[in-house]
Amino acid sequence: MAFNKENLVFVLDVRQGTPEEFKQKSIKICANIMKQKICCAKKDFISFVLVGTAETCNEINSNDCPERYLNIFQYGEDLQLTSWRLLMNFYQFVNETAGNEGKWLDALVVAFNMLKSASERNKVKNSRIVLFYDFDYGHNSYDAFNEITQSLLQYEVDLIVVSNNIAFIDNADNNEPQAVFLTDKKSDEQLENEKYALRLVSHSNAKLCNCTEAFNIIVNVKSSRPWCWNSHLRIGSGISIAVSGIIMAKNESTIKLRMIWNDTDEELSKEWGYFISGNQICPEEDSLMDGYMLGGSAIPYDETVDDDKLKLPKGLTFMGFIPRSLVYDEYFNGQSTYLILHQRGMKASAKKLDALVRVLLKRNRVILCWKVFSDKFNKPRIVVLIPNEPQPDCPASLNMLEMAHHAQYHFFEFPKLATKKTECSSDQLNAIDNLIDSMDLSLNIKESESPRQRQQKSHLPLNQLPHIFEHNFMDIMERKIICKASEDDAMFEEMLNDKNFVEKFWKLPDRIEEQAKEAAKKVKSEFPLLINREWLAKVKAKMNAKYNGPPNKDDKDADNASLEQLDFDHVRSLSPAEDFKTLVKHYALPIKNQTQRDIKFNHYASQLRSVVWNLLFKPKLFIDFNKVGDALEAYRKRCFVFNAYDDYNKWILNVKAEIMKQRLSTFWEKVIVKKELGLCFVAEPSSEEKRRANEFYSLEFGESSSSSALAEAEMENSSIDDLLANITSC
Repeated sequence: MAFNKENLVFVLDVRQGTPEEFKQKSIKICANIMKQKICCAKKDFISFVLVGTAETCNEINSNDCPERYLNIFQYGEDLQLTSWRLLMNFYQFVNETAGNEGKWLDALVVAFNMLKSASERNKVKNSRIVLFYDFDYGHNSYDAFNEITQSLLQYEVDLIVVSNNIAFIDNADNNEPQAVFLTDKKSDEQLENEKYALRLVSHSNAKLCNCTEAFNIIVNVKSSRPWCWNSHLRIGSGISIAVSGIIMAKNESTIKLRMIWNDTDEELSKEWGYFISGNQICPEEDSLMDGYMLGGSAIPYDETVDDDKLKLPKGLTFMGFIPRSLVYDEYFNGQSTYLILHQRGMKASAKKLDALVRVLLKRNRVILCWKVFSDKFNKPRIVVLIPNEPQPDCPASLNMLEMAHHAQYHFFEFPKLATKKTECSSDQLNAIDNLIDSMDLSLNIKESESPRQRQQKSHLPLNQLPHIFEHNFMDIMERKIICKASEDDAMFEEMLNDKNFVEKFWKLPDRIEEQAKEAAKKVKSEFPLLINREWLAKVKAKMNAKYNGPPNKDDKDADNASLEQLDFDHVRSLSPAEDFKTLVKHYALPIKNQTQRDIKFNHYASQLRSVVWNLLFKPKLFIDFNKVGDALEAYRKRCFVFNAYDDYNKWILNVKAEIMKQRLSTFWEKVIVKKELGLCFVAEPSSEEKRRANEFYSLEFGESSSSSALAEAEMENSSIDDLLANITSC
């Protein structure tokens, strides 16, 4: 059958002077049309013609006129059915070497000749030519203009002309959208090209459009008022409002899939036998009753359930007013969302609906009611009518959403993430709302007399965008075909590895992207990506005030030493605490760069840990409790200043394990526990951190720990201290 078939030829301008953006948009539009035809299982015949190529390859030039129809490249001899292979060949075909010359009327003649030959072989309903051409420059001959346009009319070939310099205005006579070329400084050649392009409308019933509207016009998307569901909203026995429901979003797709339930050699039979205690029971077929499965349970079915005598009135029937806060978003369900408005011309209903919406907004209420679509489809559904904020250029309206049963959902409570310190300002929230609205498929009815990129001034654009499932399906199929083609063709492999591959073929719709750019800039300005370290500075100041008391004599000596050139650059075992404090104050604290400052501190901290480990676990004579304790205390205090809690906590746990291994119970009690040198935490520790700190200090050694008491003996004799100092400094 030829009812839904058509012959279609794309003519693309590939001249070197044509803007690259226009070329890419033309290729993308052609590819999207082919993908739409493939996924919708349309048996259309398609081919391509390039105008402006360096070489010439077309049937008219080769067979009839060798001196004419130059710089025009024809794809094959016959039109082909749409397929993924044809789409891949198209991507390769448009990369033919480009030249500087190419006449669009000659390209139309070549495309018309292809359609004329194809119509003799293929019985189709329509024949169309889509011309993508930049009329801004280039000399063209128009001697055969009338003859060409008459041939297009005679053979009923529809012509669509797409250019990048076209906009739309309202015709003064019939108020219909009219395509015009934008006014600007133009050359004589450009003015002549545009004049003949406009004449195509009157001479051959051609349609002119830009790249924004090209896809919708080629696939015959009608920009008309959306389908309406006219009914009444009944509240009680005295109030009836004539309303219209406009579908805002609908769960549908144009993709055709064939389901195969069983193979050809399989048979489907009905089984009614079952087993009780291992014995098979086979009842008589007449004794069986109808039923259905609900999950794993068999539910008997009774014909009396379907009571055809009960007929509910068509429309919306009021059930009650409920607080908006009691209707959770998780309850919404169903196959469509409606925008409820008053019926056109019903002024009384418009006033009632306006008053109802204002009362609902003021009281923060919504309407719970049931919806009956028609007398034929009489099954009621629970819906909620949510009022919309009034707009100066829009009538009062409600959003109608279907509800789901509470038992179908499980709810989980999570703690609130936002606090008073992290809550957004009103400007930030408005910026996010504007960004969401700019990417939303909303109704736009702004009036303007200036030329616009769209044909219609205001309409719901939902019918112009493919369903999300259809869009994803086409993307996956195209990606799969390209990946498979790249195994045999180096060109597709190069295309697949291109870093701009995703941007070219899976970019957001241009319309949504254009609307969202300004809103995105506003969001970026309201949410600057700056690192805020004020909280860390406050915590450090608090820790310094808590742990750093009034300076003692040792601190004063260290301060004086920092003003002079130090004669050492590492932590020594003779006085590890004093050396560590002096080195940190002299070399680490003056550094302004946070990263370099932390690196320098970690360098000296590593030296101190090594010295303390040797003094504690590898002593030459005895363990000096005071020296090791002062070193640990100095290290722990400065971890709060340099935010090095994790390093200290990991190391002190290793120290605890080694103390337990060597059974140094006296050192543990007199130094670690007494001076509280355990785990450290930022700010006020939580209950979990307090529990970890208490567990750290709880350590049992048992009776055998007395064997190491001699090694832990604290040295109090000053002469022995001097002797030990001389030994360790050697």
